[in-house]
Amino acid sequence: MSRTAPREPDGDKPGKTRDHTVPQMYLRRFAENTDPNKYGLQVRRISNIDKVIPTRPNKVFVECGFYWGTTLENVPHHSVEDLFSQIEGDAATAFQAILDDPDYAFPVSWPLDPAHRKALAWWMAAQILRTTRQRKRLARLGQAANAVEVPVGVAALAANNPHLDFIIENLIGLASILYTRPWGLAFSAACLLTSDVPVVLFNDHDADNQLAAASYCDIALSLDPHRLLLLPGSYLQMEDPNKRIDHRMVFQGAMGLALVQIVYDAADALIAHHPLHDPWRHWKPTGPRLPAPWEGEHHPSPEYAIEYNTLPPNETVEKRWTTQHPA
Repeated sequence: MSRTAPREPDGDKPGKTRDHTVPQMYLRRFAENTDPNKYGLQVRRISNIDKVIPTRPNKVFVECGFYWGTTLENVPHHSVEDLFSQIEGDAATAFQAILDDPDYAFPVSWPLDPAHRKALAWWMAAQILRTTRQRKRLARLGQAANAVEVPVGVAALAANNPHLDFIIENLIGLASILYTRPWGLAFSAACLLTSDVPVVLFNDHDADNQLAAASYCDIALSLDPHRLLLLPGSYLQMEDPNKRIDHRMVFQGAMGLALVQIVYDAADALIAHHPLHDPWRHWKPTGPRLPAPWEGEHHPSPEYAIEYNTLPPNETVEKRWTTQHPA
């Protein structure tokens, strides 16, 4: 009986795929939908931050062969990229549940139902672990040489790629931490941006122990140009009982612009924003960003302290303010 040979991932040769380090479905939330299947996005390079580059979500945040590994038998595979695709598909409905209410900027029901919460926790964990910044950090630490021996199943999935090894070892633990923490859903009056580091751990983003940092740091994820998730850290929870459970909040201009700076500080090489929601209208980068020791930078890291009030359960924000800007 004849048998069709397995197709190589994406129809390309091993190591030659165009691997997205930031999901396209996420970037479309920061893009202008000009036609049914056409999305316009604006990107800026950290090295030339004043130059705006018009592009599309499928054309940017791409690295050639970034998620390829080999099995213990030295067979090339793309299994981690396949895993990310599944995580992204599961999370898509969670993004819809949070962002797509026709009347309000917040969903009618908050917190999220457990299935959506689980899917988004896995998605955030993947975004923390999969970035180009994370790979550079691991390379500097010599993760491959100092790694603790891992189970055969893990080794088979990520052999010869220490970054993939790190992702598989830490993904489920990190997702579990994020799932159990309180989640704050915020509306920002100031326009937000995102970057090639979508999820930012305040004050310890490049910690050697990423799971420990994710347990106590404030964590932010821009969801679209005016909404974000903020997981309050240990200090905020200690100061305010309302932040020990899921909650909602509204950030006025200054707070939103501070969050723009924090996301900018952690970016590796690129930031992105919506063409009609440009933070540069009211904001300019200031001060040193997070140091990149792998590039010879050793200046002190900026430190962040935030305070905010939670929104009463009976109050919300009209959906129109996600697209309209007050004078």
